[in-house]
Amino acid sequence: MPDNREFSRVLFVAVDAWQYGGRDGRQQAELQEVLASAVNSAAEAAGLDPAAWERQDSGDGFLALVHDSKAELALVDPFVRELDARLSRFNSSRRSENRLRLRLAIHHGSAMPAACGYASQGPVVVGRLLDAAPVRAALEAVPDANLVQVVSETIYRDSVRQLFTDLSPDDFTEVVVDTPDKGFRATAWVRVPGASADQLSRLTSPQALAVCVRRPDAPAALADSIRRAALASFDAAGISDVEKISGGGNDFIVPLSAPATGGIVLGVWVDRLTQALADAGSPAVSVGIALDNDLATARQLACGEAATAILTGVADTHAVLVMTGVVHQRFVVGSSARMVAPESFRKVGTEPDSWLRVHGYAVPPEPRADRPSPVPAWVPAATPHSGPVSNIGQATIHGDHITGTVYRYGRMG
Repeated sequence: MPDNREFSRVLFVAVDAWQYGGRDGRQQAELQEVLASAVNSAAEAAGLDPAAWERQDSGDGFLALVHDSKAELALVDPFVRELDARLSRFNSSRRSENRLRLRLAIHHGSAMPAACGYASQGPVVVGRLLDAAPVRAALEAVPDANLVQVVSETIYRDSVRQLFTDLSPDDFTEVVVDTPDKGFRATAWVRVPGASADQLSRLTSPQALAVCVRRPDAPAALADSIRRAALASFDAAGISDVEKISGGGNDFIVPLSAPATGGIVLGVWVDRLTQALADAGSPAVSVGIALDNDLATARQLACGEAATAILTGVADTHAVLVMTGVVHQRFVVGSSARMVAPESFRKVGTEPDSWLRVHGYAVPPEPRADRPSPVPAWVPAATPHSGPVSNIGQATIHGDHITGTVYRYGRMG
């Protein structure tokens, strides 16, 4: 039975490694070794004693309790700075997918020893901050960053805003951590070394979505038809300010607002688009989605190999969506108002980090390599009565077109 008299207020540091689970055993072992070494040496360089921390390791990260209340300023500023420098040295000679990148959360709160670790709100809060959608989105959105730092409102108020560190309050971006299924909602502050607060603000609270609707090799007439279907679908989805949707051709910048949330665009609008395409007899399209004005990335996703493989290998769909990892994290995984389950997506790329969904499928199918590509709707049908002419019985054969009746072996064929 835990002793309630051991209740105390301590500093919490939680760390999690980016894309750890997708690596093989040898890579995971290397990352664990580098992570432990980098954290320990960074802490010592910042004047801290990591040997005195109480840690719960999880392979891809850890939760540490720091009982030294004077360690707060060192944790918030020099420790993070030293850790970033060590990660930078490790990552400089590695491919992007093999780098060690971290999410790091710091909080000051209550803790009490318990049968499975620690109880009270302190561990809960730091865990929610570490796993928050805006924190994940910030790391995904700044691909060159080694880490993203998130601090609780308590830490920001008492250390950063009071100018007790060398960091400016303007270095941090305010975010809301909202996980209704966990009964948790709190304000937190996010910082990515090397990225401005304005940049992070746009990434964690985007003002628009860049949407590209494509059918590879489609002629101009079909592209115009697809654009009309897309615009009509925005209106049908309740995104009525169609005149505010900018962009040329089949590219759209969709401002986000109360009636035009990211969830509405990814859910309701996509449903309306597929219905409009089906009603018009149009072939399937690919839809690339990125944040704000990044139409270049949206086009890259819509015309990429993943989307093309689905269009040519899956016949019973009208749309395949490919979105950046930030859009997926922000509006699918991290949104309480999401319209589509995260299980409907699968990861398809790292340059950029992207996720795919096939409309009409609960789980995205893998395109069959042996399935012939469907004939595009814009390819004209073979002209009848073409080819050599011959007569069999009462039938006249023009190439592969038969007029009349053919009799074979005394039976009508």
